[in-house]
Amino acid sequence: MAAIRRSSGFRIMIKKVEKPFSDNTLDEFNWLCECLGFFEPIDKSKTAASVFKELVNATDKGEALSSTALAERVGMSRGSVINHLNNLLEAGLITKRGRFYFARSRSVFRTLKEIEEDILRVFHDMEDTAREIDEQFNRFYD
Repeated sequence: MAAIRRSSGFRIMIKKVEKPFSDNTLDEFNWLCECLGFFEPIDKSKTAASVFKELVNATDKGEALSSTALAERVGMSRGSVINHLNNLLEAGLITKRGRFYFARSRSVFRTLKEIEEDILRVFHDMEDTAREIDEQFNRFYD
Protein backbone atom coordinates (compact mmCIF):
# COMPACT_ATOMS: atom_id res chain seq x y z
CA MET A 1 0.00 0.00 0.00
CA ALA A 2 1.33 3.43 -0.92
CA ALA A 3 1.79 6.03 1.77
CA ILE A 4 -0.65 8.89 2.03
CA ARG A 5 0.89 12.06 0.71
CA ARG A 6 -0.01 15.34 2.34
CA SER A 7 2.35 18.22 2.16
CA SER A 8 4.22 18.79 5.40
CA GLY A 9 2.96 22.34 5.34
CA PHE A 10 -0.21 23.67 3.92
CA ARG A 11 -1.46 26.90 2.52
CA ILE A 12 -4.91 27.92 3.62
CA MET A 13 -6.52 30.92 2.04
CA ILE A 14 -9.78 32.21 3.42
CA LYS A 15 -11.51 35.06 1.66
CA LYS A 16 -14.49 36.96 2.93
CA VAL A 17 -17.03 36.59 0.15
CA GLU A 18 -20.68 37.54 0.34
CA LYS A 19 -22.81 34.43 0.64
CA PRO A 20 -25.25 33.94 -2.24
CA PHE A 21 -28.92 34.56 -1.61
CA SER A 22 -29.68 31.38 -3.53
CA ASP A 23 -30.67 28.10 -1.90
CA ASN A 24 -29.03 26.33 -4.82
CA THR A 25 -26.58 23.71 -3.52
CA LEU A 26 -24.16 24.23 -6.41
CA ASP A 27 -24.11 28.01 -5.77
CA GLU A 28 -23.40 27.35 -2.09
CA PHE A 29 -20.65 24.84 -2.92
CA ASN A 30 -19.07 27.34 -5.31
CA TRP A 31 -19.29 30.00 -2.57
CA LEU A 32 -17.42 27.72 -0.13
CA CYS A 33 -14.78 27.07 -2.76
CA GLU A 34 -14.47 30.79 -3.47
CA CYS A 35 -14.05 31.47 0.27
CA LEU A 36 -11.23 28.90 0.26
CA GLY A 37 -9.55 30.73 -2.62
CA PHE A 38 -10.18 28.15 -5.33
CA PHE A 39 -11.33 30.56 -7.96
CA GLU A 40 -8.59 32.44 -9.70
CA PRO A 41 -9.47 35.09 -12.27
CA ILE A 42 -8.47 32.71 -15.07
CA ASP A 43 -10.79 29.96 -13.73
CA LYS A 44 -13.97 31.43 -15.20
CA SER A 45 -15.76 28.08 -15.46
CA LYS A 46 -14.91 27.12 -11.86
CA THR A 47 -13.04 23.98 -12.89
CA ALA A 48 -11.11 23.79 -9.61
CA ALA A 49 -14.41 23.38 -7.77
CA SER A 50 -15.47 20.70 -10.26
CA VAL A 51 -12.30 18.73 -9.57
CA PHE A 52 -12.76 19.03 -5.81
CA LYS A 53 -16.45 18.10 -5.98
CA GLU A 54 -15.70 15.05 -8.10
CA LEU A 55 -13.04 13.91 -5.63
CA VAL A 56 -15.38 14.34 -2.64
CA ASN A 57 -18.09 12.32 -4.44
CA ALA A 58 -15.64 9.59 -5.45
CA THR A 59 -14.12 9.39 -1.96
CA ASP A 60 -17.57 9.07 -0.44
CA LYS A 61 -18.17 6.08 -2.74
CA GLY A 62 -14.79 4.55 -1.88
CA GLU A 63 -13.43 5.17 -5.38
CA ALA A 64 -9.83 6.00 -6.17
CA LEU A 65 -9.25 8.38 -9.07
CA SER A 66 -6.13 8.92 -11.12
CA SER A 67 -5.54 12.27 -12.77
CA THR A 68 -6.48 10.70 -16.13
CA ALA A 69 -9.80 9.33 -14.83
CA LEU A 70 -10.55 12.62 -13.13
CA ALA A 71 -9.81 14.56 -16.33
CA GLU A 72 -12.26 12.36 -18.21
CA ARG A 73 -14.97 12.86 -15.57
CA VAL A 74 -14.72 16.65 -15.52
CA GLY A 75 -14.02 17.07 -19.25
CA MET A 76 -10.66 18.80 -18.89
CA SER A 77 -7.14 18.17 -20.08
CA ARG A 78 -5.03 16.04 -17.78
CA GLY A 79 -2.52 18.88 -17.47
CA SER A 80 -5.19 21.29 -16.20
CA VAL A 81 -6.47 18.68 -13.75
CA ILE A 82 -2.95 18.04 -12.44
CA ASN A 83 -2.52 21.79 -11.84
CA HIS A 84 -5.74 21.87 -9.81
CA LEU A 85 -4.76 18.68 -7.96
CA ASN A 86 -1.40 20.16 -6.98
CA ASN A 87 -3.14 23.28 -5.63
CA LEU A 88 -5.64 21.14 -3.70
CA LEU A 89 -2.79 19.04 -2.27
CA GLU A 90 -0.91 22.18 -1.23
CA ALA A 91 -4.06 23.48 0.48
CA GLY A 92 -4.41 20.19 2.38
CA LEU A 93 -7.86 19.50 0.91
CA ILE A 94 -6.95 16.24 -0.81
CA THR A 95 -4.48 13.39 -0.38
CA LYS A 96 -2.57 11.23 -2.81
CA ARG A 97 -1.76 7.52 -2.54
CA GLY A 98 0.51 6.38 -5.32
CA ARG A 99 -1.11 7.70 -8.49
CA PHE A 100 -4.58 7.99 -6.96
CA TYR A 101 -6.22 11.04 -5.41
CA PHE A 102 -8.79 11.22 -2.63
CA ALA A 103 -10.63 14.00 -0.89
CA ARG A 104 -9.34 14.59 2.61
CA SER A 105 -12.69 13.52 3.97
CA ARG A 106 -15.91 11.98 2.71
CA SER A 107 -17.83 15.22 3.22
CA VAL A 108 -17.29 18.92 2.67
CA PHE A 109 -18.32 19.64 6.28
CA ARG A 110 -15.79 17.20 7.75
CA THR A 111 -13.09 18.59 5.47
CA LEU A 112 -13.75 22.10 6.79
CA LYS A 113 -13.71 20.84 10.40
CA GLU A 114 -10.35 19.15 9.81
CA ILE A 115 -8.95 22.36 8.30
CA GLU A 116 -10.21 24.28 11.33
CA GLU A 117 -8.42 21.80 13.62
CA ASP A 118 -5.21 22.21 11.59
CA ILE A 119 -5.41 26.00 11.83
CA LEU A 120 -6.04 25.87 15.59
CA ARG A 121 -3.03 23.56 16.09
CA VAL A 122 -0.80 25.94 14.14
CA PHE A 123 -2.09 28.97 16.07
CA HIS A 124 -1.55 27.21 19.40
CA ASP A 125 2.04 26.45 18.41
CA MET A 126 2.51 30.06 17.33
CA GLU A 127 1.06 31.32 20.63
CA ASP A 128 3.39 29.06 22.63
CA THR A 129 6.37 30.34 20.66
CA ALA A 130 5.25 33.97 21.09
CA ARG A 131 5.04 33.43 24.88
CA GLU A 132 8.56 31.97 24.92
CA ILE A 133 9.86 34.93 22.90
CA ASP A 134 8.16 37.41 25.23
CA GLU A 135 9.66 35.66 28.24
CA GLN A 136 13.13 35.82 26.64
CA PHE A 137 12.64 39.56 26.07
CA ASN A 138 11.32 39.97 29.64
CA ARG A 139 7.92 40.98 28.38
CA PHE A 140 4.66 39.78 29.80
CA TYR A 141 1.63 38.72 27.85
CA ASP A 142 -2.01 39.26 28.72
